[in-house]
This record gives sequence, C-alpha cells and structure tokens, in this order.
Amino acid sequence: MTTYTPRELADELGYEGESRPGIVVRRYLRKKYPEHPKNALWVLDEQQAVDVRQNVPRRTQGDQKAI
Repeated sequence: MTTYTPRELADELGYEGESRPGIVVRRYLRKKYPEHPKNALWVLDEQQAVDVRQNVPRRTQGDQKAI
C-alpha cells in the first residue's frame, strides 16, 4: 500500500520550497479530519491523497507564498 505525507502532496501541488513544508495540505486535513490527534504524524492512504489532490488548489507560478 502506498502512503503519502502532507509534504509530498504539497510538493506535487507546486508548494515545494515553502518555509513550512506541507502546511497547505495539513490545514486542509485539519478541517476535513478534526478528530485527528493534535501534533500526530499524518500518513495518508491513496484515497485520502486523491481527496487532497482534488480539494487543495495547485500553486501557480504567479501565486504568493502558501497561506
């Protein structure tokens, strides 16, 4: 089974090189899964990764730094 981290997905979506790698994805995940233990590691399965890819916008060249 393939798993993903928020950082890997953020990089895939164009947010590489951010000061807090993966923060854009983690913010989305915190809203989607509020029951996830605070400060616990996020390990996402394929279905969760697809959800992130569909709901976290890709960063484009002209975008400012991640929120």
